[in-house]
Amino acid sequence: MKINAIPFHGCGDFRLYQSTEEAKKIIRKNGFNYSVEVWSNKECTKPVPWTIINIENKIHLFFAKNKLFRIYLCNECEACLPNGIAMGMGLDEALEIDSNLKYDDWHEDYQSPQGYWLEDDLDDRKVMSISIFIKEALDEERFEKYNW
Repeated sequence: MKINAIPFHGCGDFRLYQSTEEAKKIIRKNGFNYSVEVWSNKECTKPVPWTIINIENKIHLFFAKNKLFRIYLCNECEACLPNGIAMGMGLDEALEIDSNLKYDDWHEDYQSPQGYWLEDDLDDRKVMSISIFIKEALDEERFEKYNW
């Protein structure tokens, strides 16, 4: 499954801000296997439940207030960002491509102001996940108001 992940926009037919039903139509059209779970987020400042659609354990779509706000790509998903950073790439090479990537101790990932986060495999230091998201996610206080 080759996917171009475009920060602040989407990947494939999945577009950030689209509804859960729009995403499910795409999933059904493509015959993907999926499961759905709901996180209550009661511990958050404003407890807004999140719905997560897990597509074949490769793509996770995160929704709040029926809007897609994050796309998490992992496992055998062949995802690539417009700057050339791709799944399975060495972390050092990714850091050379985007010198703005900074490690976040709390989330244990590398975050870019360009609209994506990377996780690396601790054993081989290769990119094992790519997340893209809406612009509001760059500002936690703004994001948690859920006015997007």
